[in-house]
Amino acid sequence: MNFSKPVRLTTDGKLKQDPVYRRDGDLVYTLLESPILMRLMRLKAGEKKPVVLHSDATTNEFEATFTAEGSHYAFVQSRGNLNMKLVIRDTATSKDSVFDPGGGFAAVRRPSFHPKGDRVGFAIPSANGQEIATVGRDGTDRKKLTSGGINNWPAYSPDGSRIAFCSSRDGEFDLYVMNADGTDVKRVVKLNGMQARPCWSPDGKRIAFTWNADGRYDIHAANLDGTGLRRLTDGFERADYPTWHPDGTALAFVGELSGRFDLYRVATG
Repeated sequence: MNFSKPVRLTTDGKLKQDPVYRRDGDLVYTLLESPILMRLMRLKAGEKKPVVLHSDATTNEFEATFTAEGSHYAFVQSRGNLNMKLVIRDTATSKDSVFDPGGGFAAVRRPSFHPKGDRVGFAIPSANGQEIATVGRDGTDRKKLTSGGINNWPAYSPDGSRIAFCSSRDGEFDLYVMNADGTDVKRVVKLNGMQARPCWSPDGKRIAFTWNADGRYDIHAANLDGTGLRRLTDGFERADYPTWHPDGTALAFVGELSGRFDLYRVATG
């Protein structure tokens, strides 16, 4: 298989996670700035030096997600003692709404904003594993979408009608798609090894995801019916956290080389 040569976007080598493209082509990602502080960073399109998204933040912030038009975004904020809450911010006013599940093992993880901005999906521990749920933009009206097994990494489709996620409901972590209300769950592809962190192509026809096959993490993409499976990365100790560029021609991801973690971009054509 011929692989496109990836373009390196950052050079500091620090641990990074969860990059996400905004509509304007900027990348927002999580940076482990110190052993005790995780910050949201913004890498503007065409620039090489990232900036801190929230310069006044004093607590851990990570896993950002944006509405399609950019009017709102959400992220996880941790204040210690396993108290991880969902912060939903109005971009114009900087006003926050908060969904706080409390401490203990109720932490919110991996949020995904509906493209229209009316709901946010996320993963949260439950009595029988981990479920995917949603809340309204004001942090209220919690609705449960899944049950059984460990369900994680929800990702709304570009039109908001479906959610891709990964689940252990049938054994290993496999890639699934369901309607946005939790109905009509279908497995996309059955592979040996764990699949994780799905993201949709902008046209909604393909899903990229991380596949851990025999201890090797690489980025793959497949059609919604499981056909057209293609590996997009090669040569990294680990390639993870894919996010599709808004124009559909490339993916950004976190690549590990010689123990250093940086953002890379690779063509998907």
